[in-house]
Amino acid sequence: MNILIAEDDQMIQVAHRMAMKSFGFKFDMASNGKQAVDFARKNQGKYDCCLMDVNMPEMSGIEATRVIRKISSYFPILALTANESYREACFAAGVDDFAKKPCSLNELFDRIKKLSVKSYRLITKSSSFGVKEVMPVDKQQAEELRELARKNLCKMVLFENPNRALIVHKNTINKISHDFNVKGQLLTTFLNRDEDKPTLCHLFKESSNLLPQTLLTEDDFNNMLEAEDRELSAYTALSLNSTNEE
Repeated sequence: MNILIAEDDQMIQVAHRMAMKSFGFKFDMASNGKQAVDFARKNQGKYDCCLMDVNMPEMSGIEATRVIRKISSYFPILALTANESYREACFAAGVDDFAKKPCSLNELFDRIKKLSVKSYRLITKSSSFGVKEVMPVDKQQAEELRELARKNLCKMVLFENPNRALIVHKNTINKISHDFNVKGQLLTTFLNRDEDKPTLCHLFKESSNLLPQTLLTEDDFNNMLEAEDRELSAYTALSLNSTNEE
């Protein structure tokens, strides 16, 4: 995780530094809105989340958010302020979430994790297999991914083709990596949980564009859903070869 922090109060800066160290996150610290804009401009695609104070010298957090939304690729912004009256203006400027100061360590961690959602791109090259996390392109797509996450689901893109996105259980990526890289299987199966087209998918390890899918009846899908939920509870981590992309 790479976090952009915009905060002018030195005591709160110290608290944020300690929090990031506790979370194991990397971060850049801006002392005002103008510096935050400069960080965002210079580091396109770097940040997973921004903690944006509202009242800052030179440029407020609200104005900085407006500028960042115009000049930078998307990343979620959490507005932090002791003044509840700024809520409407913050969301109008483009923030994703709003929290009142002081914000406890647990609340701050939970909010960052919930905001920092990504889709997953599966990469297959001959016999290798890798996974790449992909940032949402905008706030609307981020909201879609957050809604999926609340249901323990995620979006998976196959063969680097955005048009071949599937809705799957959050641990499906881990199961696929385990089947290919630990068990040495050449084929793995999983459910596409798209409500409009629930299917059973067959993914071949050495395929770069083939994904046979079997359309399921509602009864078959529900039976397979329960079985897959039980199976996937055991897959909590990726198992990637050292030669794979991450």
